[in-house]
Amino acid sequence: MKDKEKLLKLGVDNSDLANNGWLSGFLEADGNFYCNFSMNTAGIANNIRYYMRISQKAVYIRKNDLTKSEESFIPLMQTIADFLDVSKVNLIHRTKTNYFEEAFEVRTVKRESCQKLINYLSKYPLYSSKYLDFLSWSEIHEINKSKLYKTLEGSNQLLNLKSKMNTSRAEFDWKHLDNFYKEIK
Repeated sequence: MKDKEKLLKLGVDNSDLANNGWLSGFLEADGNFYCNFSMNTAGIANNIRYYMRISQKAVYIRKNDLTKSEESFIPLMQTIADFLDVSKVNLIHRTKTNYFEEAFEVRTVKRESCQKLINYLSKYPLYSSKYLDFLSWSEIHEINKSKLYKTLEGSNQLLNLKSKMNTSRAEFDWKHLDNFYKEIK
């Protein structure tokens, strides 16, 4: 920039999350999809837990040349919780290598919250490999909803899907990027 031109600082975007892709980008950066369950002696899944989790440190420290201010992330995280119909924002404690941090966390543990997220991400998709985790997680949601997990076939599907999520993923398919820059009509 020439002579340190000043950028226009915009205010907080308070538009409805249902009508823009902002949350999708936020999930790309700070969200993850989780699934766990146990198996009984017959090889049938039980105690299925799956959710999307997004967390953000509790306080954002803003520094400039003259001042230092702290802002809480609770309003932002509450907006996300309200949009996803999550009952509350949890305060969690994280131990990092050189420090301890408090953070806020939103989890979609209710079926309705998971379905709302699926509907949203179908309209405003993820684009990283997290999209592939989302597809697996969405299938897990459907298996749970239909109670297919109570069969050996459904339980095997759960095992297969879980084995391909997050850091366990070994195969990547980038076909979803074919439409990345295409105009949506």
